[in-house]
Amino acid sequence: MNDLTPAALAVFACTHGMATGTMLQRAGVSRNRRGRLLEEGLLEQAHERVYRLAGGPATVEARCAGLCLAHPRGFVTGPTAGRLVGLRRMGPTGDVHFSAPHGSNIGPIDGVRLRQTTRIEDYHLQRRSDGIVVASAPRLAFDLASDLSDLDHASVVEQILAERRCTLATLGRIGKALVHPRRRGSMQYMATLASRVAGGPLESHPEVMLAKALRERGIPVEAQHRITLCDGARIRFDLAVPEILWAVEVDGWVDHFLLDGGTADRRRDRRSHRIGWQVERVTCLDLLDMPTLVDELADLHAARTAAAA
Repeated sequence: MNDLTPAALAVFACTHGMATGTMLQRAGVSRNRRGRLLEEGLLEQAHERVYRLAGGPATVEARCAGLCLAHPRGFVTGPTAGRLVGLRRMGPTGDVHFSAPHGSNIGPIDGVRLRQTTRIEDYHLQRRSDGIVVASAPRLAFDLASDLSDLDHASVVEQILAERRCTLATLGRIGKALVHPRRRGSMQYMATLASRVAGGPLESHPEVMLAKALRERGIPVEAQHRITLCDGARIRFDLAVPEILWAVEVDGWVDHFLLDGGTADRRRDRRSHRIGWQVERVTCLDLLDMPTLVDELADLHAARTAAAA
């Protein structure tokens, strides 16, 4: 490694073992030196004008960094970007999804699924300090519409909103810019936004599944409905039909099964009962048999509706 300056090693450390010729030149590694390092096997050619530090792990991040450095007008998108930024429902790791401007002369590249786009604006991108450029949250929400099932796409959109990665207005802005009858994912994207449950964003995939199933049975649940208890405390229900004071809580987290968590849940329910609310609790075990669960909740909702009439 004698021919690699400390500055060059620092560059590789910051960008997952990838660097452009220009980056190495600025770090004190000349073109002749790069040629010698290639011959000696200390560097490898990852892409045109992009070098990989030999022996470095071929992680997804390294592959993404190499692509972004080689094609600076493009960006990582689809399930690959979703995994990088921590979105759920992305499925197993596979090809890197990479989008580039329409007409770009790129590839084919093994292990890379290339996309082309005619619209790339600054707010569509998130430029990271490690050399990777990923689709921004609203752009990713649109791009994933062509990769995911309707339920998984709805779940991802709810996660993006719940975690405040962007606003509903920004999702609408992306829709206006990108939705087109001939653009993949457009109809799914619009269907997802149009079918969202009223109220705040759903916080988990089980909540999305259950809300969809209940609404398909004609039960007009709202998400994250807030109420004020007798002592002035404010709480919120995962799903609710406020007109009949009926709520469903989805207890998918381990805390709900522990003594302290379960006790707090029961006390919360009793305080809700004092002001007339009926609360149904659903566990992760209930969710394993969704048809039976929805039948039971539909019967309880019907009984509550009749009692409130």
